[in-house]
Amino acid sequence: MSIDAAVIAEIDASLLPSRERHHLRVLAHCLDSFRAMEHDTSGALPDAASRRRWCEQQPIVAEDPAFMRNLLAQLEQAAQQLEAVAEPLGRRPLELSVGDLIASAAAQLPSSPQPG
Repeated sequence: MSIDAAVIAEIDASLLPSRERHHLRVLAHCLDSFRAMEHDTSGALPDAASRRRWCEQQPIVAEDPAFMRNLLAQLEQAAQQLEAVAEPLGRRPLELSVGDLIASAAAQLPSSPQPG
C-alpha cells in the first residue's frame, strides 16, 4: 500500500468520524514510511536504528534535529499502534492493509446506544 488517492478515498469513505479518519491517514502514512525503510523480509517493523538512518537520509528531516526527534517519537507511537492492530489478526505489521486499519479503528469506537 502506498499512500495515494485511492487509499485516501478508502479511508474517507469509511463511516468513521473525521478525527479517526485523520488519524488513519497519518497511521497509513507511517506504515508506508516503514515499508520504505531498510528492513528484513519477515514483515516486522524496522528497528529504531533503521528508522534513524532512514530519517537521516531525508534532507528535510536531517537538517532539523528537533523535528527528527519528534518524528522518531511519532514513528515509535505508530509502531506500537500497528503492532496492536497486527497481533490479533495473526499478521506482521508490514502485512497490514488499509482495510485492516479501518476495521481496527471501527472496532474501537464506542457502540451507539440502541433504541429500545
